[in-house]
Amino acid sequence: MTMMKSVALLLVAVGCCMCEPQADPSSCALCSVTQSIAMVMERVKVLETRVEKSEMEVEELRGLIGGQPRVAFSASLRDSGSGDIGPFTVATPLKYKKVFSNIGSGYNPSTGVFTVLVKGIYFFRFSMFNNLKSTPNSVVSLMKNGERLVSVWDTSGSDSNDMGSNAVVIALEAGDSVYAELAANRVVYDDGMNYNTFSGFLLFPM
Repeated sequence: MTMMKSVALLLVAVGCCMCEPQADPSSCALCSVTQSIAMVMERVKVLETRVEKSEMEVEELRGLIGGQPRVAFSASLRDSGSGDIGPFTVATPLKYKKVFSNIGSGYNPSTGVFTVLVKGIYFFRFSMFNNLKSTPNSVVSLMKNGERLVSVWDTSGSDSNDMGSNAVVIALEAGDSVYAELAANRVVYDDGMNYNTFSGFLLFPM
């Protein structure tokens, strides 16, 4: 941009030297061209100032967020209605359909699976509300690529209004999948109170 300015100023100077004095300066074509160039360069200068200001603002924002990618999501099991979910004859990923946040778009409410896009250390937490029958029958596990990480159980006793939760901090690679899985032949209950949730976020990239 500096070289461009220099060339433009040189053209203006040469043009002024080559023009002969005339009664009407506007009748000199070269003078008109050089004046137009000068006006353009003034506009370029204004644009340069705006770009520099924008670059400074971007750097300030990078400093505030540490220049790190932002990944976070949180969802609850039902987006409407109430009742039991399950039982299924095989272990099944729970689909948390009411999405509160999904920064980075790593969580898919259609499958209930969070797919890692950024390699790093992550925090995950899920909660479970048991079924409302006289005998509890609820088991949910947090899974990574089909491997069980942590679980919450409630399969005995007479209290039908129990809740539990579990959490984990884990290193993940891009492409890994994390989800909450309802065990085979087990049930959980949810309604508009959003008892069952699944959340996670990136602590820092690696």
